[in-house]
Amino acid sequence: MLLQRILSATIGILYIIFMLYFGGWFFKISVLIMALILMHEFYNALIKKGYRPVKWLGYIFMLLLLYTNFISLRSNTVIITALMTLAGLIIPVLKGETSIIDIMVSIFAALYPGMMIIFLIPLAFQSHPYGMNLLILTLLVTWSTDTFAYFVGKSFGKRKLCPSISPNKTIEGSLGGLIGSIVVGIIYGTVLKYRLTISINLYHFGIIGLLGGVLSQLGDLCASSIKRFCDIKDFGKLMPGHGGLLDRFDSLLFTLPAVYIYYLTFLTQ
Repeated sequence: MLLQRILSATIGILYIIFMLYFGGWFFKISVLIMALILMHEFYNALIKKGYRPVKWLGYIFMLLLLYTNFISLRSNTVIITALMTLAGLIIPVLKGETSIIDIMVSIFAALYPGMMIIFLIPLAFQSHPYGMNLLILTLLVTWSTDTFAYFVGKSFGKRKLCPSISPNKTIEGSLGGLIGSIVVGIIYGTVLKYRLTISINLYHFGIIGLLGGVLSQLGDLCASSIKRFCDIKDFGKLMPGHGGLLDRFDSLLFTLPAVYIYYLTFLTQ
């Protein structure tokens, strides 16, 4: 089991390195495939709970949002959302076995997890003058949170963090993950300060580490609550030892948009 986890994690990390190295359309197509897989896993979890999502509606919605916001850069989000909502409302009229709840979960999946993973693209290509460094920072603070939380919790964890949702997580592990994320953020920020020819205030990277430490754990707990609601252990079997892609990327779905919003608000001045 441990060997499986290490092997599948290694393959996943290598693929992400290839994505970062080749960039361009290879990166964007890879992100699109990720989004479709994540939505597929999310829909399957809901199907096991008894819902009947209209998958094509969610996929089209996500693709339109991706194109207008991050490809053509002419955002028509409000118009697209209105049109897809109208289309969704019409479907139960034409197809009686589809309920309004089925439509709601179909549209919701285009946002979570669909569009939230898409924030990989603007962080990689629109975060000037940081380039892909800001994306790498986001990956590091997110995954370092998981790593530090696991080892600190394993060594010192006593008090349960949220036993009704995730009984193995502890307050001590959570604090360890938070501190680890902040430290990693500051270290990487220091590296960038001496690597890039721009003035960087290190406190920004401490804050990004704090955001990563808090939101990655919230993302993990939210995904756990969805799995508990759907009465499943994992979202899929794509990554042996880890479950599905959504099981591995649940934390990242929360940190990606948060770091991009922080960049737009505080790092583009």
